[in-house]
Amino acid sequence: MGEVKPNSNYHHSIHSLLFYLLFGTLHEGCHLAVTTWLTPCRDGSVATNWLLDLARAVTGRYSILHITTEEYGCTEWDRGFILHSGWIFSVMLALFLLCSCRSYKNRRNESASYTAVLFDSPMVYAAVLTAVEAMVTDLLHFTPKYYHAPVSNTSSSQFSGSIADVLIVYCGNFGIILLNPMWLNVDGGRTALEVLEKMVEVTMMRGAQSGGVVTFEPTSYSSLLPKSSSSSSTSPLSLRGIRSRTINAKRSDLSHRIIAKIKKDNCTMRGSLRGWNKPEYNVNSGRLIRAFFGHTRFATSSKASFDGTHPHQWSERRTYTIYNNMTNSSFNMGMENFITHNGDFEFFQVNGKYYDVEVVQHWLEHVLGCAMPATVDSSGIAGVIDLLRSQGSFALSARYSLCLKCSGVKVEAEPDRAFPEMSEYEVIAGYFEEELDKMLNGSSKTLEQCGQDDKRAQLAAAVTDLLRHQLEKVVSVGETRNSTVRLSSKHDTASSAIEKLTQFVSWNPEEGGSLAKFVRGTVDAFFDNDLLHSTRLFLENAKGSFGLCVVSSLDAGRQVCFAARGQTLSIAFYPRKGLICFGSEQAAVKAGLNYENPGGNLISGADDKEADLAVRLDLDDLGGEICLLDWGFSEPAISAPNRNLTVNKLMNGSVSVVLLHQSKMFKDSNLQRRMILLESNEFIKPLLENGTDPVLADIRDIPKICSQIQEDWHDIGLNRMTAWNLANCIRSRLTARVDGDIEAHGGQIDILVTGCEVSLWVAEQFVSDLQKSFPKLVIRAVSSNKLLGLFGQELAMPCTGFPYSQKSMDLKDPIVMIVSHSGGTFGPLACSNLLQSFSSSIFAVTSEWDTQIGKQLRSMYSDDLLSSRIFSTDCGVRPAEPCSVSVVATHQLLTNIFEHICITIISNPHFSHFSGSQITERDLQILERCNQENIKALEEIVGVDRDGDEIHERRSKTEKELRAAGDLWSEHILENAKAYIMSFVYIVVTVTSGYSLVTGIALAIGMKAEGVFHLTRFVDSLIYFWLPQINITILRLIQGRNLRHRMVGRTVVVGDCPWVAQSAEAFLSKIFACSYSIAGLNVLSGNPADHLVHRMTHRVVRGSLLICGRPDGRLPALTSLEASTCLSVNQASSIQSIGGTCESITIGHNKSKLPLSHKAIYLKSHRPLFLSEKVLDDIDAHEDLIRQRNESNRVKQGSSTAALRRLGSLLMDTARSNTLLDLSMSRSRKAKVTRSSASLLGAYVNLEKEARKKRTQSVEGENTQASGISDFISKTIKERQGVENARRLFKKIDSRGNGSIELPEFIAAYQKIDPSVPETHLTHMFEEADVTEDGKLTFDEFLKVSNMPNLLADLVVKNRDSRGLVQVQASQERYFGEELRKHCRHGVGAFAMSASQHFSMELYESRIASMQRFVAMTVMFHQMGMRVQSFFPKISFGLLGYRMDRTHSIMRIATTASPVSGADVREKMDELRLMIQVDRSVRLISRTWRKWKAAQPTSLLDKGKLPILVERGEHSQE
Repeated sequence: MGEVKPNSNYHHSIHSLLFYLLFGTLHEGCHLAVTTWLTPCRDGSVATNWLLDLARAVTGRYSILHITTEEYGCTEWDRGFILHSGWIFSVMLALFLLCSCRSYKNRRNESASYTAVLFDSPMVYAAVLTAVEAMVTDLLHFTPKYYHAPVSNTSSSQFSGSIADVLIVYCGNFGIILLNPMWLNVDGGRTALEVLEKMVEVTMMRGAQSGGVVTFEPTSYSSLLPKSSSSSSTSPLSLRGIRSRTINAKRSDLSHRIIAKIKKDNCTMRGSLRGWNKPEYNVNSGRLIRAFFGHTRFATSSKASFDGTHPHQWSERRTYTIYNNMTNSSFNMGMENFITHNGDFEFFQVNGKYYDVEVVQHWLEHVLGCAMPATVDSSGIAGVIDLLRSQGSFALSARYSLCLKCSGVKVEAEPDRAFPEMSEYEVIAGYFEEELDKMLNGSSKTLEQCGQDDKRAQLAAAVTDLLRHQLEKVVSVGETRNSTVRLSSKHDTASSAIEKLTQFVSWNPEEGGSLAKFVRGTVDAFFDNDLLHSTRLFLENAKGSFGLCVVSSLDAGRQVCFAARGQTLSIAFYPRKGLICFGSEQAAVKAGLNYENPGGNLISGADDKEADLAVRLDLDDLGGEICLLDWGFSEPAISAPNRNLTVNKLMNGSVSVVLLHQSKMFKDSNLQRRMILLESNEFIKPLLENGTDPVLADIRDIPKICSQIQEDWHDIGLNRMTAWNLANCIRSRLTARVDGDIEAHGGQIDILVTGCEVSLWVAEQFVSDLQKSFPKLVIRAVSSNKLLGLFGQELAMPCTGFPYSQKSMDLKDPIVMIVSHSGGTFGPLACSNLLQSFSSSIFAVTSEWDTQIGKQLRSMYSDDLLSSRIFSTDCGVRPAEPCSVSVVATHQLLTNIFEHICITIISNPHFSHFSGSQITERDLQILERCNQENIKALEEIVGVDRDGDEIHERRSKTEKELRAAGDLWSEHILENAKAYIMSFVYIVVTVTSGYSLVTGIALAIGMKAEGVFHLTRFVDSLIYFWLPQINITILRLIQGRNLRHRMVGRTVVVGDCPWVAQSAEAFLSKIFACSYSIAGLNVLSGNPADHLVHRMTHRVVRGSLLICGRPDGRLPALTSLEASTCLSVNQASSIQSIGGTCESITIGHNKSKLPLSHKAIYLKSHRPLFLSEKVLDDIDAHEDLIRQRNESNRVKQGSSTAALRRLGSLLMDTARSNTLLDLSMSRSRKAKVTRSSASLLGAYVNLEKEARKKRTQSVEGENTQASGISDFISKTIKERQGVENARRLFKKIDSRGNGSIELPEFIAAYQKIDPSVPETHLTHMFEEADVTEDGKLTFDEFLKVSNMPNLLADLVVKNRDSRGLVQVQASQERYFGEELRKHCRHGVGAFAMSASQHFSMELYESRIASMQRFVAMTVMFHQMGMRVQSFFPKISFGLLGYRMDRTHSIMRIATTASPVSGADVREKMDELRLMIQVDRSVRLISRTWRKWKAAQPTSLLDKGKLPILVERGEHSQE
C-alpha cells in the first residue's frame, strides 16, 4: 500500500485538475446561456463567439458578456440574474454531487461523512472549490491584489459596454395643458406623460420629498353630448378631480413614482389615459381638454407627509346649485378646488387686520365646516380659495360675504359664535335664487344683464327686504319657537339659518344696518368671484411668497389661474405642438422642446413664421403678477372687476392670456416684448438627455466646457458684451472715487460679490485674488443670506461672528456680482431684487443666459445685448446634485472676469495708482498662458479631450492613477458589507450542514475524543464571535490592504485651500448621501495651511482616510505654503497606534512623496517654467553634468588625452558659470531631480544668499575694472550727463539733506514719475541696490538703481487683440521671465527678477493649480462612489440600489427661503429706494447750497440775505 500511494495521489491530483477545468467551463457556460436567453444575439458568428468564449472559460476561467443597456434594453434585474446565475449553478452542482456521492457510499455500506467525501472524491473536491471560487468572485466581487487584467478572474463575468452599464423647498409647480387632442388620440397620452415626467425630473432639483398631480375628467362622458337633436343647449361641463400623490423614499426616483401613480389612477390596463378615444377629445367634435397640474415638495414648515403633499384640497367635492352664464340657468353640479403652491403663506388680512396662518387655518375649520386636511401652510391657501371662489353659487357667495365682508367677524381659532353650516347657507341662498329667477324670467334674460350695476342693486334690494322680513319673524317669535311650536325639519333648518344670520348681521338700520352690506356682498361675489378675481383677492390680502396655481372643477374645462410673488413661475407656449407647459423652474418648461407631438405638428397657415415658434412668459415675481389662461371657444370668461384688463391671444388665437400686475411700478405691458423665444434662439440651451451616470457625464464635460468658455471669451458674444458693460461700470466707479464724488470711509464697498454655498466659496477665492491685486479698493464677498437678513427684513437679523451690519456696510451704488450657477437659488435671486435699491450696476454669473436671475436683470436693464449684465458658463441645467462641472466652469469664468477687471484698471495710470495696484500686465500674461495650457491638464485628469473623445492611453495615466486610488478606498468602505455577506454564508453553511469549521476538520482527520470535541467546539464558538473581524482580515490579505486599520466605518478628511476643500467635501458627501449605512461615509474638510491639524488630528484613528492637495512648492512663492501643507499631513500621519495610522494621499504637481503618506498622485504641469524654476533646473542640470564628467574622467584617467579633456572641461565649466541661466531653453527639466518641499525651501534660501553675495562682490569689483585709458574716457563722456542728472535728482529726493535716501522717500519719488509701478517692485529695486543692507541708499547706490530698469514697465505688452478688443495676451515665452532676462542690465540679480513673478505664482495657484486638484478629487471620488453604488445591485439581483447623483432631500437648487425669509423683500425694496432717493436729494441740495454760497459776495452773506429754501438745505445736511 505504501508503494502505490504516491501514484494514487498523482492520479487524484490529475483528476481534480480535470474536473476543476470542467466545472469552471460549465460555470462560465451558465453565464453565457443565461445571457443568450435574456438578451438578443450578439453581433458576429455565433459559432465563432461560442468557440472564443469556450477558449476563455477553459484557459482563463472568465467570460465577457456584452449587454449594453442602451442597445438591448436589459433591465437591472436581468443583469443581476446573469451575474448571479453562475455561482448559484456552481453551488447547487457542488451540493448535488456532495450529497449524491455520500448517498452512493452509504448504499454500499461505506459510512462516510461529508468531509470524507469532499477530500476522497476529486470530482466533489473540484466542484466545491469551483463553487467557493464562484461565490468569492461573482457574489463578493473579490479580485486579487494588482490584478489589472481587462477581465475578471475565474468565475466572474465582465459586461462590457458603456461605462455606466459595465459590470465586472424647496418646492416646485409644474404641469402641462394638452390643447392638441392628438397628444391623446394617437398613443393614449404616453408621450404626454413622458413630457410630464421630464418636467418632474427638472423640477425635482428644487427639492422633492413628495409630489402629486391633479387632473380632471368628466363625471360622465354622455353628459357632454346633446340629449337630443332639438336641444338648443347642452348641459355645462361636469368635471371631477383625480389627485395622485406619493411620498418619495430615500433611494427611489420621485418622477417615476409620480408617473406610476398617475397611470394607476388615470390609465387603463393598457396604459392609455381614460377617455383617450372618446369623441369629446376629438379634434372635430370634442370640447374637452386634458391638463395636469402638479407639484413637488421639499418640506420647510413641517415634515414630509402624505397629508402635506400637493395638490391641496380643503373641502371635499360637494354638489351646489350653480348658475351657468352660457345657459342662463341653474344646475346641480359638483365643485372642488385644488391649488399647488411654492413658497410660504404667513399672514392673511381680514377686515384690515393680519392674522397668522395657524389662526386662519383653525378659523377655516369652523367657517368651512371641514377638518383641517393638513397642518402645512399651503393647505390654508386651499381653504381660503374655497371661501373666495363663489361665482355662480349664492350659497358660496353668502358664506364669502358673511365671513369676509361683515365688519363684526373676527378671525379666531375658537370663534365665540357658530358659523352657519352649508345646508343653512343654501337656505339663505334660496332667497337670492328666487329673486334672480324672477329677473331672468322678466326683462333681464341673461345673467350678463343681471350682473349690471343697476340690476345688482335691484336684486340686492329685493333680497334685503325678504331677509329683513324673515329676521323680523325670528326676533318676534323669540323663545316661543322652541317651547310651543314644533316645526318640520325643513322649517327648522330655515329658522336656524336665519337665527344664525342674526348673530352676524343686523336688520335694524338704527343698529348699523349690516344686512344690506351682507346682501350686496353676496350679490357681488355671485357675479364677480370667478377664478381670476378670487386669486386676485387672495394675493391682495395675503402676506408671504407665492408661486401659485389655482384650478376649480367649475373652470378646469377652460381656465387655470397662476400667480407669482416672491416665487418664480414660467409658462411656455408651443403653438405647432398644441402644448402649454408651466412650472416654477424655467428649465422645466423647456421639456416640450425634447418631444414631438405623436400626431404631428399643427399647421397654422399664418404668414408670420415666428408666430409658430415656442415662446415663454416669465411672470413678474418681484412686483406680483396674476395670469389667467382661457382656452374656451368663446371670449374669455372674466368677471366685471377685471374686464378692463388686456386680453392677449396666443397659440394661434386658441388661448386667451390675461395678466394682472399688482405693482404699479411695472412698466412693460406689451406681452410680445416680454416673451422669450425658445426655438431658434442661440441663448436657449435644451435640456440634456437622461444618462445613467450624470456625475460622470459632468466630469467628462469639464475640458469641453472650460475650452468653450475660453473660446467664447476671445470672441464677440454675450460674455464679451457683459464684460464691456462691467468695464464701463468700473471706470465710472473709479472716476467718481478719484474725483472725490464718492466719499471714502471704512464701510465703503466698491465691489460686492454674493452667492450661496459652492457658488459663494468660489466667489470668495475670486474676491481674495481681486483684493490682493488692488488693496486700496474695498471688495467683499458676502453670503446672500446675510444680505437678506440685514437689508431684506422688517427686523434686521444680526450677523453674529461677522463684521457686517447696516451701519458698517455702505452700499451706495457698488458694483454687484451675483454668483449663482443655477440662477434660481432663493438667496441670490432675492438679492438680485433687493440690491436694485442700492446699485445700478448688478451683474450675474450663471449657467446660461436663460435663468431666473437673468430674467430679473433683463427686466432691470434693456433686453438687448449692448446692455447685457449676464455672464454665462453655458453649462445648462445639470441635474446631478454632486457639483463638479458647474463649480469648475464658474471658477474658469471668474478667472476670465478677473483678468478683464485687472486689465481695465491697470490700463489707466490714475486708476492703477488710486487702487494701489499690485498686479501688472506681465502677471496677467503669465496667468493667461497658464489658463490656456490648463485645458490639456484637465484632459489628462478626466481622460477625455475638449471634443468629448477619450484621450490616448499614454495620456490617461493620471486618470487611471486617480481611479485606482478610488478603487482602493472603495474597498475600505465595502469591506464591512462583504464581511457581512461572508459571515452570512459561513453561518448558513455550517449550521445547515451541522459541521462547523474546526469541528469538521477534526472529525475528518479522525479526532473524535470527547475532550477534543469540546475543544473544537470552543474554538468554533470563538470563530463565530470574531467572524466579522476574521472575514475583514481575509479580505485585506487577499486585496493587499493594510491590516492595522480599525474595522469600523470610514471617515474621509479633505485638505486643501478653502474653496477646494469645501467644494470637494460637498461633492463627496453628496455622492454617499443615499448609500446604505453598512457602506456609509463621514466626510470632513479643513485647510492644511491653517486649521486642519487643530480640528482633525484628535480624530485621527487607524484607517482614517486623508486626501490633501499640495500647492506647487517648486515655485518660491508657494514653497512655504507647500511645506506647511506637508507638515500638516506628516503630523496627522505620525499619530499611530499599534503601528497603524491614517491612510493619506496627496495630490499635487510636485513628484516628491511624503515619507508617511500612503500615496502621492502627481499632476503633470502643462505650463512653461517660471524663472526661479529655470534657475534651479539649470543648476541641477549643471551639477549632473559635472558629476557625469567626473565619473567619466575617473574611468579614462589612463588615456593619453585625459589632460586635454580636463582642460576642455575646465573651459566649458568656466563658460557655463558665466551663462548659467542660458543653459537650457526647453520647457522640460534637464535634471531628473525630485525635490521635497523642505529641499526646495533650502535651495531657494541659498539662491537668495548667493544673489546678495554677488551684489556685494560686484560693488567692490567695480573700482578695479580699469580696462584702458581710451575705454575709460569713452565711458566717462557717455555717462557724465547721466551722472549729473542723477545727482540733481538725488538731492531733490533727499528732503532731509543727510546724503542718503530711505525707502519711503524712494517710493514716493518714483511713483510721482510713474504711478503704475507697484510698491512691491520698487521695494525689490531698493533692496537690490542697497548692498550694505542698512535701509538707506547712498549716491553711489542710487546711481546704480538709476541705471536699473523697471522690472516690468520696460517690457512693452499689449492689452488688445487685432480686432481692438480688450484682451489679455498670453505670454509666448519659452519660460516665464525670458523677456525679462533679455532686457536685464548688468547688476540685476536673477533671483530679484524672479521675485517679481511671485504674485503671478500666487495667481497660478489660486486660479489654475487649485482647480486641477479639485477636478482630480472629483475623478477619484466618483470612482469610489460608483464602485459602492454598483455593488448592491449586483448582490441583490437589482433589488437594492441607489443613485449617487441624488441625495435624500433631492435639493439641487434651494428655491425657497433658506434660512432667511424673503416675504419682506418687496416692501423693503420700496422703503430702501425711497430712503436712497431722499438721501440723494439731500446731498444734491447740500452741494447746490455750497456752490451757491461760494459764488455769493461776502457782503450778501454778512447781511444774512439767504433764501429760506437754502437755509433748510443746510439744516438738513447737518
